[in-house]
Amino acid sequence: MNDTATLNATCLIQGVGVHKSYKTARETLHVLKDADLGVVQGEVLGIVGASGVGKSTLLHVLGGLDRPDAGQVLFKGTDIYSQGSVFLDRFRNRKIGFVFQFFNLLPDFTALENAMFPALIGDMDKKMARERAEALLVRMGLKDRLTHKPGELSGGESQRVALARSLINQPDLLLADEPTGNLDARAGDALLDLIRELNQTYGQTFVLVTHSQRIASRMDRVLELAGGKVQPIDKDLIL
Repeated sequence: MNDTATLNATCLIQGVGVHKSYKTARETLHVLKDADLGVVQGEVLGIVGASGVGKSTLLHVLGGLDRPDAGQVLFKGTDIYSQGSVFLDRFRNRKIGFVFQFFNLLPDFTALENAMFPALIGDMDKKMARERAEALLVRMGLKDRLTHKPGELSGGESQRVALARSLINQPDLLLADEPTGNLDARAGDALLDLIRELNQTYGQTFVLVTHSQRIASRMDRVLELAGGKVQPIDKDLIL
């Protein structure tokens, strides 16, 4: 195993011997090859690697979005892919939060409405969903932007709305795919400051994919994906 220090019963989520490949017209691309990793509850874990090595694929496999060809993904000891589709739907909605590089906000809805959607999909009472979404957005400095639509928000504001949306169901794990990649350095630092605050205040667990060495150096721990496998690296040597 490549990440044996964290592959144990104390992990929140583990990938064990994960394989994932994609067929093209000319070849089969083996993206993940017997990949092992573990995420400790309450940590902010960074994943780095060259463009195209499969970092997003790894997040999708961990989050129940993309079934591996072989191997296991264990969430609190339960293999999520050995369960049925109803389990996976609930797992994604209630246990996992997703943040993407390009925000993926619905353009015709306000910041507040965008933040509420996962809760409403999960059958939360509308009044409770609204109250929880508003509290999150206020916490993120968006008190005066609740009724603004995405086209009226800056990139940094849009990403904070996306972060609030990902947290609305109080997930155990938040997976962030290049969340600062579409932001300037100042907005990216502000978003990371917010992530660190949420982690320290609430113990929220994050796995964050980044191409930025500066961002990776601020993680609790950093793994590198290369050749389809995951290896720990010394974050103090990144910069």
